[in-house]
Amino acid sequence: MDGIYDYNCKIQRAFTGGKTDNTMQDNEDKTQFLTRRCSEILAGRAEKEVPENGNFTKILVTFDVPETQNQASMVVECDALNPKDSRRVSVCARRKGSDRLTSIYMFKGTKKEVLDYLNNKENYPNFVNAVKDVSLSTDEYFS
Repeated sequence: MDGIYDYNCKIQRAFTGGKTDNTMQDNEDKTQFLTRRCSEILAGRAEKEVPENGNFTKILVTFDVPETQNQASMVVECDALNPKDSRRVSVCARRKGSDRLTSIYMFKGTKKEVLDYLNNKENYPNFVNAVKDVSLSTDEYFS
């Protein structure tokens, strides 16, 4: 599937220089790293793949949430109410092997506004918190 980045396979080697999981102190560090890096990847893809106007196929970057059975996705898609001009950014989680999705909408705006939002490092803590929230909600549902 396009847009899925396996933590052990691609992100770890490509963005940590091949260092092992042991170099990150805890799950919080791993989650912050993965979320930040996936925001950057999503921004790069959105710049190339999201048109200024009109409908398009949503783009996403997916990663395994450390020490859970969940996968988190960061998504850019066209707004259902105004697909001509608006794009939405959301964070989702699902349990591996399930199609139940928990989602939080993070931002809505033009392509330029979405790119600015994704590239703004001050928003990374919001993404990290959203990943934790949707993952926890997914865990609670399946417990």
